[in-house]
Amino acid sequence: MNRCSRVKNNNRIVSHILRVCIGGVFVALAVLKYMSIDIFDLYIYEHNLFNLAISSTLTRLLIAAELVLGIFLITNVYIRFMRMLTYVFLIGFTIYLFLQPYLFDVQLENCFCFGDKIILNHTQSIIKNILLMLLLFFVNVNFYNYKKHELPVAVVITIFSIVGFLVIDAPDYLYKKIHNSEVRINKELYDKTLKENEKFESFSDGKLIIAMYSHQCKYCGNSAMKIDKVMKRNHIPADKFKCVFWDTADSTEIYDFYTSHTITPLEYTKFSIDYFLEITHGQMPVILFSDNGSIVKSVHYVGLTEKDIVGFLTEK
Repeated sequence: MNRCSRVKNNNRIVSHILRVCIGGVFVALAVLKYMSIDIFDLYIYEHNLFNLAISSTLTRLLIAAELVLGIFLITNVYIRFMRMLTYVFLIGFTIYLFLQPYLFDVQLENCFCFGDKIILNHTQSIIKNILLMLLLFFVNVNFYNYKKHELPVAVVITIFSIVGFLVIDAPDYLYKKIHNSEVRINKELYDKTLKENEKFESFSDGKLIIAMYSHQCKYCGNSAMKIDKVMKRNHIPADKFKCVFWDTADSTEIYDFYTSHTITPLEYTKFSIDYFLEITHGQMPVILFSDNGSIVKSVHYVGLTEKDIVGFLTEK
């Protein structure tokens, strides 16, 4: 092998390694975002551009696009187009990150490009994008061989990715259509327990959203953040939302529950753990729609939509 051939072969190897590494990053971006999809939904919703339904749809489409792009880069499919599309993604997100502090009132400590699994702040994310663009520059599109059935395989992968992300962990409005989001509770025991509680009057006054939480439950925290952002976005008074914790939590633990999730503290009461679990049948979080103390609906937090909350509390 002459010197020219060796150099070309080395360039091919370097190009393939860089292409696979960049593709791997995009796959990681998609997978880690999806692993913390509830938090990512709220992060996008916090930009105040779209309602929660549209925001949660866009997050899944973005994740599907990143996964497909990563897979196609790794497998060297349509590499000319994929290389250009990767530049568009990276340049677009970098411009967004530069403008973010001036246009949006969102946290800068985590850009959520890797969900909440790998924390990159605003500046680190910009550096990450610039490094990927520099590496992409050395990916040679000439090292590409057309593969038989490339187009139909690419179409199938794209469709499965989009449908999969939209269905497996569906946005709230789709979840309600696919699954039964309502939760059966023991209403008689709830009524009896509430009547014996010191907060009976405030928890029975008009239309309220009452969330039944454990302070240690991850999904209770996600539910609390969703309700908090919907409340603030739609300018609903905080006294329209209440919480019921089980009685193993002291006031410090409940206060920590609010502060650790950076949400507005809501009025709360506590039920004994035995009654709490019997009322909810061991499920949590459970969100109750209360009309003057009468529970008209009880749902799991995944099926809790912004439209349901706002419609119920503002309905005359």
